[in-house]
Amino acid sequence: MEELYAKYSKDPASVDPSWRHFFEGMDFMSSVLNKEEFSDRSLRIFSLIQAYRRHGHLLAKVNPLDPREQVAPELALEKLGFEASELGQMFPTRSFCGKEEATLQEIIDGLRQIYSSRIGFEYMDLDNEEMEKWMQERLEPRTRIELSIEEKRMILEHLYKSEVLETFLHTKYVGQKRFSLEGGETLIPLLAEIIHWGAEQEMEEFILGMAHRGRLNVLANLLNKPYSVIFQEFEDSFLPRQFEGSGDVKYHKGFSSESKTRGGRDVHLHLAANSSCLESVDPVALGMTRASQVLRGDEERKKVGAILVHGDASLSGQGVVYEVLEFMRLPGYSTGGTIHIAVNNQIGFTTLPEEGRSTRYCTDIAKAFGCPVFHVNAEDPESCLFVGRLAVELRLRFKCDVFIDLNCYRKYGHNEGDEPAYTQPLHYRLIREKKTIRQLYSEQLTREGSLEQQLANELEEKFRGELGLSLERAKKEEPHPPEERYGSKWKDFQQPSADVLLKPFDSSAKAELLREVAKGYARVPADFHLHPKLQKWLQDRLAMLGGSIDWGMGECLAFGSLLLQNIPLRLAGQDSCRGTFSQRHAVWIDQENGSSYCPFAHFSEKQARCDIYNSPLSEFASLAFEYGYTWIHPNALVCWEAQFGDFDIGAQIAIDHYITTAEQKWARYSSLVLLLPHGYEGQGPEHSSARIERFLQLTANNNIQVVNPTTPAQYFHLLRRQALRPIKKPLIVFTPKSLLRLPACTSPLSAFTSGGFEEVIGDSVVKNPSRVLLCSGKVYYDLLAEREARKRNDIAIIRIEQLYPLHEAKLKAALPSCNDICWVQEEPENMGAWEFIRDFLPSARYVGRARSSVTATGSFKQHKEELNHFLQEAFQ
Repeated sequence: MEELYAKYSKDPASVDPSWRHFFEGMDFMSSVLNKEEFSDRSLRIFSLIQAYRRHGHLLAKVNPLDPREQVAPELALEKLGFEASELGQMFPTRSFCGKEEATLQEIIDGLRQIYSSRIGFEYMDLDNEEMEKWMQERLEPRTRIELSIEEKRMILEHLYKSEVLETFLHTKYVGQKRFSLEGGETLIPLLAEIIHWGAEQEMEEFILGMAHRGRLNVLANLLNKPYSVIFQEFEDSFLPRQFEGSGDVKYHKGFSSESKTRGGRDVHLHLAANSSCLESVDPVALGMTRASQVLRGDEERKKVGAILVHGDASLSGQGVVYEVLEFMRLPGYSTGGTIHIAVNNQIGFTTLPEEGRSTRYCTDIAKAFGCPVFHVNAEDPESCLFVGRLAVELRLRFKCDVFIDLNCYRKYGHNEGDEPAYTQPLHYRLIREKKTIRQLYSEQLTREGSLEQQLANELEEKFRGELGLSLERAKKEEPHPPEERYGSKWKDFQQPSADVLLKPFDSSAKAELLREVAKGYARVPADFHLHPKLQKWLQDRLAMLGGSIDWGMGECLAFGSLLLQNIPLRLAGQDSCRGTFSQRHAVWIDQENGSSYCPFAHFSEKQARCDIYNSPLSEFASLAFEYGYTWIHPNALVCWEAQFGDFDIGAQIAIDHYITTAEQKWARYSSLVLLLPHGYEGQGPEHSSARIERFLQLTANNNIQVVNPTTPAQYFHLLRRQALRPIKKPLIVFTPKSLLRLPACTSPLSAFTSGGFEEVIGDSVVKNPSRVLLCSGKVYYDLLAEREARKRNDIAIIRIEQLYPLHEAKLKAALPSCNDICWVQEEPENMGAWEFIRDFLPSARYVGRARSSVTATGSFKQHKEELNHFLQEAFQ
């Protein structure tokens, strides 16, 4: 040990981490001369204390379905170097018990009272010694969970409200799905305490994400959504088209409200709408949280916080949870820590934990990210409140995620019409015999003398009376959507019909403004060491304003002009700072010291906020985060960029369940822009197609905009139109790859200083064609080059720039009188836009690649042969 300590003294990293922690914990630096610290008895006691700090949770009584004494081999006396005969002997306590010496049995009892009793604590070995010390100061030498009579009655009131609502719905709406919270009702007082305690620490807003289990209870008893509205949803009073947002089941909907805590503080609460993909809302809620922090100027991330409520099976089973935890300390995504609550029913539909995960706890993923975990029993509400407060304090102090494992059960099956005994007969025999949490806590308070039975009866009668009156009101009143604060952010924006959506919009910018952008972008700080190649690149960009402007510069002018017009910009994606194809260079890296500089953030002191980030290598969570950001910040231009458009398939849940459907399901609008590099250049099946056909299949009710622009000016106008007009719809943009450097794909400055985006571009050269080729995107340039090579001036080429909503009037006006009309695309026949566009062009014939199960060939030679084949067909 002396040799190891000598090595440690010279270089702490030279010894095994377990020894390093041991020496630090023993505080050798200050006590190396105190021989008692090195005694066998003291070392053994230190190891004993550390063992309980690490493993005491294994003995904690936190499972309401398993009252048996737990066994932990890690805490066996013999394994820790003790014998049973030593239990009555005196040992140095290392100040643990508040006195210098105590019997071994007293020390163990003290450790068990803290670490193996009502709460299971996991906070050791998370690579955060400051947190370990802070936790030990909070818990040792004795953990006291002491609540006032008022706080205990508050718990009971929440439990009554929670239980009575569930039983009321169960009797009034027999067999209807509601995904009851019964068996886990403690979630309501736990959430209320987290919000109260956060507000006491000056927090102003909480954004919640949760799945369907207990959602109606949270909406009613935490966010104060009117009972009458909930009952109208059960009565199915809302017709699908009665008002926006009536297109989903009641236990998926969101809500927001202003609430007052029991301490009298005002706090804004927002429960995000969620789909049936249980954990899909997690990144959405974090994006909302980040946006709210930006709007409130909450740079320290202490005013706005996120709470995510998980099911045990989905927490351990769905990979998006890992993606979300990865955000915790990333500059572009951190929200200052999230409080996670696992409503641990100990079952997923019909799947038991031993069938559904390979870990001991459903929360074990937290260890990978250094997050503390507290395991509590839902039948012990006071301990639940204790860890709720602890979680808030940890989150604020250490800016980390914190997990609360709320061990409970599910009274019914997966839904109220399900029979759980088919698959878990023993499990549910035990559940049917249990008293409710409200009954258990009421009896506890009565025994303590904190509650009179008459008061308990009055509480139940009061809540049942309120529910009865609300039900009567729900049946008499006209259905109406509940009022909530959420809509105020969107009150100035139109949600128009198709004709308004297709009205011309002037998105031009003055030449002086564009020159200011170009000069600002090319301005290099005096002390910044720019890469030599970039210096010339910047000068070339600046010179473009006097000639031809390429795609990257068109984007630069769009972003810069919007920032100078006070429109905030957030761009995030895989390699977005530089650009996958080295076309953007929005963030420069100093070649000598590695510091970064974003020219877009330095056009002017009065410009809008600019955030440009590289995202983690994730599509699902990263895209959903940006989508959530737009729910809260409608005035910003928010763009998510895929490295290649093909990779958007990794975010299909976010696209299908949120981006394309949220307006119809929940009346939630978004201005998100998806930038998806797309184009066939012989790079193989996963680097060619952003799957245009999938997005077109998802279009209806003017839900999104699907655009395949062909010029830098079109792209410029498209981005500016998206940001400036008072219409907010998600925008899907298929961006180019090879066109980024194609000389033909440029625009003059005059195309930026007048007009706007054109949904359809006709052929201004050929007036009386023998054939018309309709197309969209990059293939236009292949057709143009082929026409010039063949000198076929009798064939017109018309571009459909916006595929949805399709501007049929413009298309009709652009089509000359001709009996030979072809639709040409580079994608296979069963992909691309053909199967969508042919309904609008019944006389058109298809020209392009044959049907295929894969998007593209991996052979460049075959790619060229396919291209030449359909070009020949187009012009023969």
